[in-house]
Amino acid sequence: MNEPKRKPADVFSRGSLKLTYDVLRSVNPSLALSVRNISLGEPLPKEEGAEPNPHTDYFKVTLDSFQVRAVVEHLVAYTQSDQAQKGLSIMATALIDEWMELAKKMIEELPEDQRPS
Repeated sequence: MNEPKRKPADVFSRGSLKLTYDVLRSVNPSLALSVRNISLGEPLPKEEGAEPNPHTDYFKVTLDSFQVRAVVEHLVAYTQSDQAQKGLSIMATALIDEWMELAKKMIEELPEDQRPS
């Protein structure tokens, strides 16, 4: 049986980037703009035979480790704030997992002597 192909940690859907932008926009506009600019770029090629639908686009995230950390911190703060809408807070929690996967990948790619202990 074929298992679904797992996407790389540095590949995010248009929806994930949009939601990240929405959460960050009021607390860190410049970081939010960096996230939005990724989704305004060229999406990754779709699998052969896939329908051309912008909602199924994926993008390679090229933020640096400090920006990724800031994204995670803001998302965590949002989920713990009184202003968080319940549905959006649940989705933000799922986003935290996606961004943490990217952070782990970035750490794994560091030279051995630069990794946190």
